[in-house]
Amino acid sequence: MSRLLEFPPDMYELHEDEPRLFGHNEDLKRYVEHLKSAMGQVEWRVRRDATAKRFYQSLVGENPEPAGMGRYFDNRDLFAWYLFLGEAFNDHPQNYEVVYGCRVIPVLSALGRNLDNLERVTGYSDRLNRLIFKERSQPNGGLFEFLVAAKYVSEGYEVAFHPEKPGRRRTHDLDVKRGGDCFAIECKRMEAGQYHEKERAAMRGLWKPASQALVRTGDSYCFDLTFKTEVETIPVDYLRRVALRFIERDADNEIIYDDVSYGTLRKLDLGPLQSALADSSWMHPGPKYNNLLLGSYRRYESLLLAHKVRFSPNPHFIDAIDQAVALRWACASEAAIDKRARDVIGKLVEANDQLPEGVSGIVHIGFEALGGDAVEQRRFEIIKASVSAFDTRGKPLDYVFCHYFSPEASIDEAWAIDETTHYHKKRPGPLPLTHLSLVTPQDVPFDAGVHWRRS
Repeated sequence: MSRLLEFPPDMYELHEDEPRLFGHNEDLKRYVEHLKSAMGQVEWRVRRDATAKRFYQSLVGENPEPAGMGRYFDNRDLFAWYLFLGEAFNDHPQNYEVVYGCRVIPVLSALGRNLDNLERVTGYSDRLNRLIFKERSQPNGGLFEFLVAAKYVSEGYEVAFHPEKPGRRRTHDLDVKRGGDCFAIECKRMEAGQYHEKERAAMRGLWKPASQALVRTGDSYCFDLTFKTEVETIPVDYLRRVALRFIERDADNEIIYDDVSYGTLRKLDLGPLQSALADSSWMHPGPKYNNLLLGSYRRYESLLLAHKVRFSPNPHFIDAIDQAVALRWACASEAAIDKRARDVIGKLVEANDQLPEGVSGIVHIGFEALGGDAVEQRRFEIIKASVSAFDTRGKPLDYVFCHYFSPEASIDEAWAIDETTHYHKKRPGPLPLTHLSLVTPQDVPFDAGVHWRRS
């Protein structure tokens, strides 16, 4: 039996001599406790244990993710993973995963801050129950609906989830009214694109034989490459050939520039990280660990890492490292940027179909902007043009709001988030909302422009 199948009795507690690694977030705590209460403590204990076991077994390689994408969670209960991260942040930070957590904590914190508004929404309890149990594999849609609903309550609207009728076609999500204004609202939360997932999987396949060759030398390396062509068009032996040539030359570093990629190859100095580990254990995965290992921090980087390490008693932390082989990669292909900058038009068509005929309609579309500045600027331009030209086919769709969420875990902060909102309107006069962000507190100034263009 795996040693990881039996957790210590204080697994989900803040140890007596342990500092709060990330401080305390009262808004987050409030919503986490609300969700646990709605789920039930017995149910939560079962799902929390299953989530923790999957996380730790994945960390040490006992239970590799079947799809080969390196996930630490079970897609069949993504909601439990979110709640696990939310609880861990405050109550047992030794289990908190900072890289994925930065995508979850801002949303749960915003909902905790707006819980009073949420509980004023007619039908909220039923919608929450459906999210916790029936939609556990796809929680992003429901959480996004909650953010939108709370926003309209905060601006003085009466808000209700539109009743669903089993067996009939899907309808819109929310009915809102204020004074003489009535709106039907449909919310769409876009997930990571299929192209992005295929690109990551293809790069893992290309890197595996190269990394195996590098590992056999016993030395440590970092390849930092930007690819000129789409990942799927890179010759299958390209990275392996590059690695073998670099090993044969036995150089400390090299610049590479050819028809496929450009960048640097270098032997990796483990000294800074080993010195830090001599004083204390370091959490992995995490931006601070990567910064010490690779010599710099990068926002939204794509990284493949194999390292020979000694875990601390908690394998979420590392005590020592003997070897590391890393690939930092990006793809600057124009075709790849276009494909990753997915348009929202498909979601807008779905949303428009779900709106009623005789009520002014609003569509809110949300997605994570994690593609880097070039991708997000291209996506913004595509979306702006597409939404402006969208044919509503006679539906009274008066407003479309596109919400770009850009979360980050950095070496300085456990989590941060940028939020940009782009809108298109057909009705003259003021917008139905005066503050356009869903996650950012209303007392925080809302800057004009888009976050990826700021200096």
